[in-house]
Amino acid sequence: MSASTPAIVVLVLALGVIAPPSAWAQPSQTEARLVGTYQMTGRVTVAHNVRGEHVGEAVQPTWTFTPLCAVGPCAQVRLFRGRANANDTLILNEASPGHYSGTGRFFAPLKCAGKIYSTGEEVPYQIKLRITATTTAPDGTLLAQQISATYVNKSRLNLTRCVIVLGHDAARYTGNDVTAS
Repeated sequence: MSASTPAIVVLVLALGVIAPPSAWAQPSQTEARLVGTYQMTGRVTVAHNVRGEHVGEAVQPTWTFTPLCAVGPCAQVRLFRGRANANDTLILNEASPGHYSGTGRFFAPLKCAGKIYSTGEEVPYQIKLRITATTTAPDGTLLAQQISATYVNKSRLNLTRCVIVLGHDAARYTGNDVTAS
């Protein structure tokens, strides 16, 4: 051992006591709590036989998330999703840290024999979401600040007596937390 070795050992031990390596790492977005209201910006990526919708169309809904646990990232989060003429509520389940997925359904109008049925078709869909950026609240809680999401509807169910070719659609979204705005 050289004469400088004890000084290095003392320095390493002192640094280990003051700031252990586990404290050096910043928390990741996967540890963030998904809560609040997000202004979403979306783009329709698929619109096959969906009346009034076209590929490339821009949409700007508001989504609101309510965690279903008291603290930290939750295994389940309720999503209240504003749409053009209605609102949906669904439960998103944590698929992996920072990633959520859920399925829901809504009903859409459908014209049959000259009459419009307000609940003429059932639209099952899936939403997948990823936390992409975080912020720290004054109390130290790590919060989701930005998200990205996909919406996919692969098929629709005709609830009328008419024979109608039904479509499907999909969209991609990004959003920012606007709760404090």
